[in-house]
Amino acid sequence: MTRNFEAVKGFLNIRPHELRIEALVEIAAFRESWKLPEAGLDGISQGVALSLAREAMVAGFDLVKPKLTNEEGDLDAKFIVFDAEKGFLEDKRELIPIEEAVIGLSLSFDRSLIEAIELDWRWLGPRQDRVAIEIVSSGETAGRFVTLEQPRVIWKSESGPKATPETPVPSVKRVTTFPFQKMNVAAAVFFMIGITVLLRTGKKNSARVAVFFLAGVAMLFLVRLERESVKPPAREELEDTAYGLLKNIYRAFEFTQESAIYDALEKSIEGDLLERVYLEIRESLELESKGGPRVRVYEVALRECTSANVAGSDDFWSEAEWITIGEVTHWGHTHERTNKYEARLRLTPVEDVWKLGDFELLSEEREQKVSRNKAASNE
Repeated sequence: MTRNFEAVKGFLNIRPHELRIEALVEIAAFRESWKLPEAGLDGISQGVALSLAREAMVAGFDLVKPKLTNEEGDLDAKFIVFDAEKGFLEDKRELIPIEEAVIGLSLSFDRSLIEAIELDWRWLGPRQDRVAIEIVSSGETAGRFVTLEQPRVIWKSESGPKATPETPVPSVKRVTTFPFQKMNVAAAVFFMIGITVLLRTGKKNSARVAVFFLAGVAMLFLVRLERESVKPPAREELEDTAYGLLKNIYRAFEFTQESAIYDALEKSIEGDLLERVYLEIRESLELESKGGPRVRVYEVALRECTSANVAGSDDFWSEAEWITIGEVTHWGHTHERTNKYEARLRLTPVEDVWKLGDFELLSEEREQKVSRNKAASNE
């Protein structure tokens, strides 16, 4: 791991529905003040360092705008190590050399569409006279230095808060048919037979004539019966439907609270499939460690989409192939992930809305890149 930062370095990550305040801490700088062993950190001393780092971070800054207390956030702290291909990973060594020990802290707030931030940062390491604060929001990267004399970090979005809008999905189109329309001919035949019998035999076969006339009347009644069915979507409409559903499903994971994610998913997914899709996609969007920040998918590219009717229903199976492109910035490094999927999607009409009724994943290929954000630091 390259040693290119001070004892403490801070980060602000502003997402459409989340604010994360993060810090990287070189533990060697705090060895004396935290009374840590000189050689290495075992399980006990690692726990001590994590506890002291949490306390120092919570006491080390005040969020003035938006006005949020630290208790309203979710704080995660762990020892981390940098991997050139995967970015920061949890350091699970039983004994960590003090010179290699780094703690990553992340305090996340469920806060939507933040336009401006004012924060006082007063946590500095021993013999550290300033702290670099990197700020990332909607692709914009900036930097600030703070000192004990000038601890205020001020940020305002240049383009305003951005949240991914819902993608429109074509509505279900229905057609009215008359399934017994061909009985017109049969009804006419029965009437003709009845009239012929009546003319030839008179009232002698009145019962038989009545049967023919009643059969003709019954067939005329059936001819008028209507049946409403779903109109099979044309190719372009099918592609728009599959694309819109996929786009909105990934959009749901821009929210941070589980209830908000479920509410958004219910607009695109029907029935018992909801929980399974939630768990599968959440897992695919997580980084190497569970519970960390999730990749935000900002692009869905539908490559192929074909359909076939489901016998005895208005549903359609769609064989689809698509690519997702997403990223998340964590402790100054951006994880860029491209996934390729092949799956069978069952499109189910629910009233006038298409929803995903079933999902069968056929293949998944993942490619992940890590790049270092370059912040323009301003004193």
